[in-house]
Amino acid sequence: MDDETSTFGELVERHQKRVFQVALSILGDKEEALDITQDVFIKAYKAYKDFRHDASTETWLIRITINRVRDHLRGEKLKRLLFSRPGKTFDNQIETIADRAPSPLDKVSGNQLRAALRTFQRGLRGRQREVFALRFGSGYTIREIAELTGMSKSSVKTHLYRALARAQKQVSEWSTP
Repeated sequence: MDDETSTFGELVERHQKRVFQVALSILGDKEEALDITQDVFIKAYKAYKDFRHDASTETWLIRITINRVRDHLRGEKLKRLLFSRPGKTFDNQIETIADRAPSPLDKVSGNQLRAALRTFQRGLRGRQREVFALRFGSGYTIREIAELTGMSKSSVKTHLYRALARAQKQVSEWSTP
């Protein structure tokens, strides 16, 4: 194995979890996120020799991930409108601490909240969905989201504000009898 291949292998090991997490947080589907993650690293491998290192490697890979997710969502848009996927869930990505295991009621409540959040997020479109997922699904800051998506910080804030306003409206509708 040559040095370039082993270096790229280390890059994959170091960043594949984060790439998967970003894809999963936007898509909400484990299988699709796995496919996107694989596509991202294939694309990155082909483009690695041209990578100029003017951004961090993680930023470069997350940009590829976001662009690949956008392409995927554009291609799947009609399918998503025509076919709903009721009952589709993915593994809980949050590890629980052994000596502070949640009660069954906490688990049910948490599962319901996660399901409601996934349903809400699937209802968001375009940039609102990306920004919401990057902020709340992956924990990026506004500055980092701006850098990753190529948007200005004020655009990120605007999309995030609109997504949160929509969330607040939906929550108020749920709590109104």
